[in-house]
Formats: sequence, C-alpha cells, structure tokens
Amino acid sequence: MVEKCPRCGSEKFVKRGLFLGKQRYKCSGCAKTFSVGVHSQAKKDFALFLYMNNNGIRAISRIVKVSPSVVLAWLKKAHEHLEYLFKIRPEKKAEVDVVELDEIYTYVKKNFKGQSYGLLIAENKSVLLRLTSEKE
Repeated sequence: MVEKCPRCGSEKFVKRGLFLGKQRYKCSGCAKTFSVGVHSQAKKDFALFLYMNNNGIRAISRIVKVSPSVVLAWLKKAHEHLEYLFKIRPEKKAEVDVVELDEIYTYVKKNFKGQSYGLLIAENKSVLLRLTSEKE
C-alpha cells in the first residue's frame, strides 16, 4: 500500500484506475497521478550496470524493455545521487594523467547545445560524468 505521494509527500490520495496492471493514484495535495513500483529497483540497477559496461542507451532500452527517455532519466537520477555522495564524503585529491573520451568528446564538441552524460573510466574505476559544451 502507498503511504505518501512521491512528488509532494502528501498522505491524501485516491485510487485512479489501472495502468499496465498497476494501480494508479491521484494526489489530493498536488493533483498529480502516480503509480508505485512500475519499474523495479532491480531493473533500474541492471540498466545502470549495462551502461557502466559500455552499452548504448538504445541497446539498454531494448534489453530492459523501456523507452530510451526512461533509461536517460534513470541515469540522470544516478548521477544526481553520485553528486550527493561526493558532497557528503570527504574529498580525496587524485590526479588523472590520461582521459580518453572518444565518441563522447566528438559528439559534445560538434553537436551539443546543452548537457549530456558520459562514462569516465580511470584506474579501473568508473564515474558517471555530466558533460557541457564549451559554448556555455
């Protein structure tokens, strides 16, 4: 059973039909509808695992059977969580001598007009990066 609205935290909501076999709810506080547990955390973790192992967004969306925009939303949320973890943990200074960006740099340099996300692999560690163009 749902305890509160995921958007505003209100505990007042009513049932609002079914979607893909999952119960929908309408929040009395923010008037938004939501479902609980449409995508399991295991599915989200598997998508992130695939991304960290150099699979593309479209390939991941085909494997886990969700749209590419949903996969991107999961990656952005994972990135925000990593940023939060970096803020609350003490910073360790380490220098990276060589960074290889391959297609990501080419894409950002030529076609990019906002933000994008990429994967940095250095010394057997992976980090999800938020990339911006030089024009910003």
